[in-house]
Amino acid sequence: MTYDFTTIDPLDWSTLQPHVEALLAAPLTPESEYAWLKGWSDLSAIMQEERAQISRAVSENTADPEADARFKRFIGEIYPALAQADQALRQKWLAFDGAASAAETVLIRRRFQSEADIYRAENVPLISQLRLLGKRYSEIVGGLSITWQGQDLTIPQAEVLAGDPDAGVRKGVWRLVSDAFLAQRGALNDLFMEMLPIRRRMARQAGFGDFRSYQWQALGRFDYTPAECAIFHDAIAQEVTPLASELYRQLAAELGQDRIHPWDTSASAPWQVTIDPADTPLAPFDDTAVLEAGAQRIFDQVDPVLGGYFADMRQGYLDLGTRPHKAPGGFCSSLPISGKPYIFMNAAGTHRNVRTLLHEGGHAFHFAESFRRQTLLWNHNGPMEFCEVASMAMELLSMPYWAAEAGGFYHGPDLNRAITEQLQGLVFFLPYMAVVDLLQHWLYTDAPEGVDPAAIDAKWSDLWDRFLPGIDFGAAQAEKETGWHRKGHIFGAPFYYIEYGLAQIGAMQIWRNARQDQAAAVRAYRQALAAGATRPLPDLFALAGARFAFDRQTVGELMTLVKQQLDALAV
Repeated sequence: MTYDFTTIDPLDWSTLQPHVEALLAAPLTPESEYAWLKGWSDLSAIMQEERAQISRAVSENTADPEADARFKRFIGEIYPALAQADQALRQKWLAFDGAASAAETVLIRRRFQSEADIYRAENVPLISQLRLLGKRYSEIVGGLSITWQGQDLTIPQAEVLAGDPDAGVRKGVWRLVSDAFLAQRGALNDLFMEMLPIRRRMARQAGFGDFRSYQWQALGRFDYTPAECAIFHDAIAQEVTPLASELYRQLAAELGQDRIHPWDTSASAPWQVTIDPADTPLAPFDDTAVLEAGAQRIFDQVDPVLGGYFADMRQGYLDLGTRPHKAPGGFCSSLPISGKPYIFMNAAGTHRNVRTLLHEGGHAFHFAESFRRQTLLWNHNGPMEFCEVASMAMELLSMPYWAAEAGGFYHGPDLNRAITEQLQGLVFFLPYMAVVDLLQHWLYTDAPEGVDPAAIDAKWSDLWDRFLPGIDFGAAQAEKETGWHRKGHIFGAPFYYIEYGLAQIGAMQIWRNARQDQAAAVRAYRQALAAGATRPLPDLFALAGARFAFDRQTVGELMTLVKQQLDALAV
């Protein structure tokens, strides 16, 4: 059985519907089952590629009316019909008595059963509405800019000045960036308050008591519970926050300050100190071509096959620089028809930009490795918690090659500074992750039905004080309270954030292994990437040489290792 999809126009449902109907009408037998699944997978790949290309277009230029129209047509017209078709196809396969139990399909069946169980036709237009609102967040934040010394700067461009050794410059730029966000405070509050009741309604319509329970199943979280997240939060509070506070105090003393202020941190990564005690900030590149070439040399040395994937991406699958009307942040998307990953980011010359490209490179390699070995679309990449292991581990596996003499970006003392910043970032990030995650646990379970933005502000502030006391906002309370406005996941990807924390623990274990045997650690890493989504989450961690564990002992041991390495770098 073969399927010919050459006549499909992904934005014209009339060209899609006959193929869906043919799949629904086709008899399922043990002999035909795999070919049928492959046909459905190929059809889904066409639609995933279209959605990814549309997302690419609206991100590369948030003011592009043609891209905007394509996005709205896909979300408003195609997505609802596609969601209904996928539900019918899921139900057909799930009802098939002779379904295969091979490793390639058994976890797909588990995921599909979960998706089928929560599907409600009345929720489809609500999901479309939320996606349109999420695009509005990108438009608001992507349109922000400041004027500094007569020059108009995007927020990523302004972040370069956040590392200026002059505290007056840092504070002045931070003030302008903060004012730009505060000017949109009402709009962002209104936007989120429009999203919140829609999510609650979706959960109720799907038979859940709260949105957290709904989203847990929607995200396919089979291997850990909200109660285990609470164990992780506690481990961070006990083992990470004290070390983070100590490191913040050390940095403040080296800067000749009594504390770390918010203008000593990044607007997009407010846990990360951007000012370096050295006389000049790290400036690893002045042009995205230099960044791209340096990353190529690094990836080639981590592993030649991975370097080859990146070389392919340099032929039209990278958008690295910042410019007006470009969406904020960075991401990697998978293009299953082109067979390529695509990286989007906003580079402006900072070390954080280097880390972002290495991070997104890990995502790209995950898709490339699994695409080569996994035939069915649903087995590309993997559970999101392990997708982030792929990216975060790449940051750490690449560290031996950051030195200029090894092909990287840093000469002499700058290398130690860059590695120190990387390791400090591991410590600083985890408490911030806990703040973002805990805010959402509260929002969707404990917060009253009539919760308002002021209450959300207060909760964010309380959580900040618990987990990140080392950054002192002083009298700048409005700027602290509205910190949640700067975290796009809260608006567009609810509950998708603890993945970064769980993955960080896995990535640090891979790094610990690499310190003993870099080549063996890279082989295990690639083996886990190639498995895609064919293994449960704990098994994927094990393939990579790590344990899926986030208790206080595990977290504490890793923090001890990081502190030892930081102390050694300081000598």
